[in-house]
Amino acid sequence: MRFGSREWIDAVAAALNRQPDLARALAGLGADAAFVVERERPIWPADVAAYARAARGQVVEWRLLDDPDDILELEPAYVVRAPYGTWKGLFNGVDPVKAAISGRVRVEGDLEALVRRSGFRYVVDAALAAVVTEFP
Repeated sequence: MRFGSREWIDAVAAALNRQPDLARALAGLGADAAFVVERERPIWPADVAAYARAARGQVVEWRLLDDPDDILELEPAYVVRAPYGTWKGLFNGVDPVKAAISGRVRVEGDLEALVRRSGFRYVVDAALAAVVTEFP
């Protein structure tokens, strides 16, 4: 599935919801987040944003946003932004903490809560590994 497509987002959300430790991973975090893949021409020509909301230990809502500026109206607890190439690197094993420290990944929200949950990275990694991802 093509990275960033509606089909891919649906598959990732379903894979996350199949992870037995998802509820523990989400405990103590805000209820929602937005993710922005910033353009890198010519490969990724425009910013693309997705939104996800969790409740009762599951991802209960997810969608691509028609306009990345819609994030301003949603006011999610977290917003994670990075250029396309950085996202691709994260999927291929780049350490997200190092990417954040270097400024390639920018996170808005309660960073302390995210750091406390970093031991649950395997939950996200397992879900992403379950989805065949094709990068442009």
